[in-house]
This record gives sequence, structure tokens and C-alpha cells, in this order.
Amino acid sequence: MPLFLLFLFFLGLAIGSFLNVLVLRINTGESLSGRSRCFSCLAKLQWHDLVPLLSFFAIRGRCRYCGSGISLQYPVVEFLSGVIFVSLGTLAFETFADFFSSFSVTQYIFAVVFFSLLLAIAVYDARHKIIPDQLSIALFACAFLFEIFLMYNQIGAAGKSLQGDIFSAIGAFVFFWGLWFLSRGTWMGLGDAKISFSIGLFLGFPGILVALLAAFWVGAIFGVFMMLAGKYSRRSEVPFAPFLALGAHISFFVISSDAFVVLYNYLGFF
Repeated sequence: MPLFLLFLFFLGLAIGSFLNVLVLRINTGESLSGRSRCFSCLAKLQWHDLVPLLSFFAIRGRCRYCGSGISLQYPVVEFLSGVIFVSLGTLAFETFADFFSSFSVTQYIFAVVFFSLLLAIAVYDARHKIIPDQLSIALFACAFLFEIFLMYNQIGAAGKSLQGDIFSAIGAFVFFWGLWFLSRGTWMGLGDAKISFSIGLFLGFPGILVALLAAFWVGAIFGVFMMLAGKYSRRSEVPFAPFLALGAHISFFVISSDAFVVLYNYLGFF
């Protein structure tokens, strides 16, 4: 299994490299298949400049052609993508033999696509403080197809049902839409409401509740820390999608744990 997880990590690095391209080129009119260039000198990058994670450290975070600094976004997104692939792999594949199960592989693919899209959304929101509709629609499509897959196979996490998932999605959307409407967009963006619908559909109840609690707690701690550091003020606009993405990831692991299932059934939440 360790070698298999290492394979998933490298696969995640490669997908993370693509996510960087997606974030930087979406809504710019530039093709996703075009050659990568240095943003400073516009030199076309060679294959050895594009090896995920390794190239950044090999050239010490600077363009080998003009010496300009390279954004930390590249290695961070690649590394986080690798972590997503490995962490989800530990849930989907308890043994190496599970990799040859079409059921386990299908679940894994849905999960990594969903959380990879959330990662791209989080990074784009952090950069531009807006969530592009293309990514929101793709996230919904993934959640919707995953829901169909689960219902067809009649499986799910604790308490997960079609009705519960739909109510979770609608409830999350209405909650964020209400914050957006009441504040006229100053507390929360409409894009957060859109992706919360997909997160609710994907996680169901009580997964969406765990995700929102985690997102708000982490967001609050981060906000206080940044204000104490003098980076933010009370009027600072803070993108919330990164916290929603992290909260969803935390929730996915919580609701998948055996301890949570036992507690859920013990408390009688049906």
C-alpha cells in the first residue's frame, strides 16, 4: 500500500499542475492546451521546467530564463492536490486489491474530481474574490452524477439518502443566499451559495453541517490571526470558498469514519 499511495501522490501532483493552468487561464480566452510561458519574459517553458513540485525547487523558485520569481501557488496547489489524492485513497482503497474493484475506483474518481474542483475554486476565489460559473457548474455536475451513482447502488454514508441530500443542498444554498441578500454581498458572495448547494448534495446530512461548522471555525480563527498580524481589518474582504473547501474535506473524512457512524446511529438521527 505505501507504494500505491506514493503513486496516487504523484498522480495528484500531475493533476495539481493542470489545476494551476485551469485557475490561471479560465476566463482569459487562453486555451488550456497551450504551451506554458513565463509571465515575466514570456519564454516558452520546456518539459523539465514543468515537472510538478520538483521543478520549482530545482530552479529555486525562479524562472531559469529571466530569473523572475515564481508564485508559491504552483507548488502549494500541486502538493495539496497530491494530499487530496492520497487522503481519499486511504478511504477508498483499504487494500491494494480494492484498486481492481470497479465500485471502489468509481467512488474514488468522483471524490477526487469533486475535491479537485473545490481546490481550483478555492484558489481562484483567493486570487480574484469571485467564483467562475464554469467551475460552479462542473462542481454541481460532479455532485449530481455522484448522487445518481450512490442511489443506483443503494449505498451511502450514515444517514445519507436522496431526500436528505436534496434538503441539505437546498438548506445550505438558502443559508448562504440569505447572508448574501441581507448584507447585499458584503458578508458573503453569491458564488459561495452556489458551491454550498453542490457540497450539500455531495455530503448530505449531517455532512453539510459538519462542513459548515468546520468552515466557519477555521475561517474565524484565520480572520482573527490575520487581524492580529495587521494583515486584515474589519472591512477586509475575505474569500470564503477556501474555508468551504477545507470544511468539506474535513467533513468527508468525519462522516466516513466508523466512530462517526456508531455515534450517529446511537443518537438516533434518521
